[in-house]
Amino acid sequence: MRRVGEVAAATGLTVRALHHYDEIGLLAPCARTEAGYRVYSDDDLRRLYRIVALRRLGLALADIRALLDGDDARTDVRTLIGAQLERLDAEAAARTALRARLTRLLAALDGASGDGDGASPDLFLEAIEGMTMMERYYTPEQLEQLERRRAELGDDAIRRAEAEWAQLIAEAEELRSAGVEPTDPRVQPLAARWRELVARFTGGDAGIHSSLNAMYENEGPERASRGALSAELMEWMRRAM
Repeated sequence: MRRVGEVAAATGLTVRALHHYDEIGLLAPCARTEAGYRVYSDDDLRRLYRIVALRRLGLALADIRALLDGDDARTDVRTLIGAQLERLDAEAAARTALRARLTRLLAALDGASGDGDGASPDLFLEAIEGMTMMERYYTPEQLEQLERRRAELGDDAIRRAEAEWAQLIAEAEELRSAGVEPTDPRVQPLAARWRELVARFTGGDAGIHSSLNAMYENEGPERASRGALSAELMEWMRRAM
């Protein structure tokens, strides 16, 4: 026979946890001392061992009680383990999705500030806004594919592509502002570079291209490009292409 303090010390559980197990009917001690202290028998300790083992598998206390006492349909071991595996899969998927979001956020901050250090609150919020907008139009699979492409290309290639976009937009805007028509021969090389950069981003994937078009159509060029591209220039370039 062991008192509650001894059992707590031996199992690593707190006295409070053992009191809780008693209160919910999961582990009721066989007796109490005259002073009211809980006393546990060998059978109680064997049950406690099973409780601890099942808790380490992640089972809920209610499920453990049902399993040990066999008092309802949840006592089926396969059902309990299957449900726990489903919960773990869901948690793993949520952690993976969160990791991907944080990775994209860091990449957005790096792209906006150059090194990601000293990012202002406005920059941080703009990066989150841009990331959230992408998640609205791209499927999780497409975002994963884009992230793989980013990793394959490397940071230097990404920075070069961003610089190419900035230069191309500036050249196109200069011609548009000067009143040059989209059909002018000088515009066609720009249109070809534009198509090439879009293809480099999408990797030739029709689904990603469709999601990109939907984002620009619904959000508008200025918002979709985070201020890099005006609606007027986008329409001008569409006519050129």
